[in-house]
Amino acid sequence: MTLSRLQLVLLFIVLNYHVDSQQEVLIEESLEVESVHAPTGGSVELPCDIHPAIAEDRVGLVIWYKQGHETPIYSLDIREGVTSHWSDASTLGTRATFRTNAAPAVLVLTRLRPEDSGQYRCRVDFIKSPTKNTRLNLTVLIPPERLLILNQDGQEIEGAVLGPYDEDTPVNMTCIAIGGRPTPRVSWWKSHSLLDNAEGKATASFHLRRTDYGTEITCQAVTDPSIKPLTRTLSVDMNLRPLWVRIDGGPRPLVAGRVASLSCLAVGARPSPTLSWWKGQVKLNTVAHSTSLDGNVTSSVLTFSPKIEDSGRVLSCRAVQPTLVHSTREDGWTMEIEYLPIVKLSFGANIDPDKVVEGSDVYMECEVRANPPHTGVVFTHNDAPVRGGAGVVVANQSLVLQKVSRRTGGTYSCGARSRLGQTTSAPLTLDVKYVPTCKYEETTFVRAARGEIVEIRCELDANPKKPMAYRWWFNSSTHNRRELKSSAHHTAYDELGTIQYVINSSDDYGWVQCLGFNPVGGQIQPCLFQILPAEKPSSPKSCEVTNVTFDSLAVSCVPGYDGGLQQTFQLEVYEAESGALLRNLSGHSARFAASALTARALVLRVRAANAKGASDALLLNCRLPAHPERRTAAGPVRVELTTLLVTVLVALGLLAVTVAVSATMCYCKYCSNGRENNEKTKKPQDDTSDVLLASLKKTDSSDSVDKNPDIIPIKSKLGDCPTNTAGKLGPTFDGHGAASDGQYERRYTPVRFQRLPQTANVGANAAWQPCDAVYEDWLRYKNALPLDTSDLLPLEQLRPADAFASRRVNTLRYYAPAFPDERVSVRNNGVFYNKPLSDHGTPTRSKFSPTSPLCERYRNRSEQIHRAISGEPDTVVNK
Repeated sequence: MTLSRLQLVLLFIVLNYHVDSQQEVLIEESLEVESVHAPTGGSVELPCDIHPAIAEDRVGLVIWYKQGHETPIYSLDIREGVTSHWSDASTLGTRATFRTNAAPAVLVLTRLRPEDSGQYRCRVDFIKSPTKNTRLNLTVLIPPERLLILNQDGQEIEGAVLGPYDEDTPVNMTCIAIGGRPTPRVSWWKSHSLLDNAEGKATASFHLRRTDYGTEITCQAVTDPSIKPLTRTLSVDMNLRPLWVRIDGGPRPLVAGRVASLSCLAVGARPSPTLSWWKGQVKLNTVAHSTSLDGNVTSSVLTFSPKIEDSGRVLSCRAVQPTLVHSTREDGWTMEIEYLPIVKLSFGANIDPDKVVEGSDVYMECEVRANPPHTGVVFTHNDAPVRGGAGVVVANQSLVLQKVSRRTGGTYSCGARSRLGQTTSAPLTLDVKYVPTCKYEETTFVRAARGEIVEIRCELDANPKKPMAYRWWFNSSTHNRRELKSSAHHTAYDELGTIQYVINSSDDYGWVQCLGFNPVGGQIQPCLFQILPAEKPSSPKSCEVTNVTFDSLAVSCVPGYDGGLQQTFQLEVYEAESGALLRNLSGHSARFAASALTARALVLRVRAANAKGASDALLLNCRLPAHPERRTAAGPVRVELTTLLVTVLVALGLLAVTVAVSATMCYCKYCSNGRENNEKTKKPQDDTSDVLLASLKKTDSSDSVDKNPDIIPIKSKLGDCPTNTAGKLGPTFDGHGAASDGQYERRYTPVRFQRLPQTANVGANAAWQPCDAVYEDWLRYKNALPLDTSDLLPLEQLRPADAFASRRVNTLRYYAPAFPDERVSVRNNGVFYNKPLSDHGTPTRSKFSPTSPLCERYRNRSEQIHRAISGEPDTVVNK
């Protein structure tokens, strides 16, 4: 079995070799080979003749072969009527496509690779015609991989910059093309000028000038005109010397102490040169460098503060190109320094500043040095100008202080001014020594309770303050002045002048004195401290709760004794039922306002407090009214009598009594001097009284009827109906008092004004009579009486009979019906005339004395009316 398998393998090898031999023979026997070129990465079309020799024949199978491959690389099979394409995955893959619609048919190869180069054969099998073979030779062009540039030393130049080279330096470069098929041609170009051209490599040699800075030199390698050449461009970098260096602005004066900024420019240097500033042989470091965008200008800014010692020195700017020989450039000038006055204040030669005491003389000198020269000197004391006067002498640059005091001490300085400005010297302190004195002249009050230890500090104003010794005394109205010793049981000292004083009894209240001693001397006037008793404050008193609403109240109290200290007050509001604290208010006033209270029954606690403690609490009980509710029906109104309301009611009562008394007095005074009124047309009693009541009550309130419900209200006012309407409001009267058409109605009749014929002038006695006042009271209050007045006398009997005839009537005020007996009351200049309504209309009058029964009757009637109105509104007045 093994032998048979070996024989089969040998047979297969022999047959395969025979087939390959036959193919090679066919290729060799084929026609000439066509050459095709294409670049790497591009595409190419390989033609194949698929036209049969017999006109009606067709293609059955197309097979592509490549030299070096034992098997086909591409095939097209259309023998079964179905077109089938196949491509060798390892050779062509998806890069091959056979198109039969072209003439001739072509095999399109894309994304060419260098290994695609070689000889190709297209074999076409027809159904009837003989097989055709087409041979092609494909050459894939390969561009150079890179360009290698070497300098004159054989070193590779990397990057895109050539150099840097110095000016006037020769340059030699070689460009070599690496790779490529066929061998590329290499050339050198400088600004579109050809320097060298050769196959494989090229060499360029030239001499650099200043103008060559930034020039581009290009090396180019070309494999085939159809392929883009490979190029490499280098930019020439050169080291250039500065064209010039200059300090901007030129020489100018500088001011000592003022910061100056100077600029130095270097132009034309490549790369940017190193700029440095020099003051003589000293290098300055406070500089800032910058370069323009094109790199042609380099600047440096020096910022420094010149000194007075710099005057006459040379300030220079230096530019250096380190890579170039003899490339240093420099510019500079000699500095001229101006400065503000230099001022120094010092004591005189014989003055010891540590031993200046009150009453001694002090001398000071101001030294000035300035360029330009100063123009004046001023002195200041504690920043206030010093002017010559009593005890102060200012002479040129000297200051003399005579008999100095503690107020003279402080800081002194002098200032000098020049064209550049003014400067002030450093402050010089004048320390005047003096004996201790009290810091506060008034007596200090110290409040303390018995058994309390108080700390008293003796604050003194002294110079020097150390070392300082203190002595203490105590005196009172019951003891003589005695010194407090440190060994005493109720005193203690410290070095700061503080004593702890114990109050054991009332004898320890009084005055404590202290004296201080320093190296200059002892204190003359002692410091006084008055020890006064102090205790807890008393409770507030006379507390009153006011402005009570459903959720707020106010409390006002009278402060009690404050215990000798400032006191504060506190109000605590508790709920009576639960004892919960609702409000806690405090302040320096004994008045409080508590709001947003949520309970009705409250307990108030008021107390006072000071530094010694709090007083006993004063308790108050209060009940807030219920929250107001909306009601749809009428309900009783609760009126609370406050202080203001009671005051108003009392005032109104007094006013009513006063008015009643005044009316009674008027009635008694003028009753005997009444006059008879003019006779008018008869009108009902009710209308007459209503009109007179409306006319006389000019000062009554419009709501008097509402306030007096027992008085029959007036249906209208006098001014509501100025004219009469026939048949509605009553009869109209003419000038003689006769009534016109229409019957009188017992309703309101409007008043109509008219003028009567003038008679003799009325004298000074033409005024209201006592009976007139009674009559007015009758009209004012008649609505409270029964309407039946038949038992009263006629009004014509109230006036003298000759009143109308003997006196001239000037102005008629009004007329209206008076009583049911159809008589008219006419008022003229304060006198009433009663006129009977007769046919001829002639008024009559009668006169009576104040003691007549008629006046007495009206007087009684007035008193009854007052009693009915004020006390018993429902009582009926007797007729």
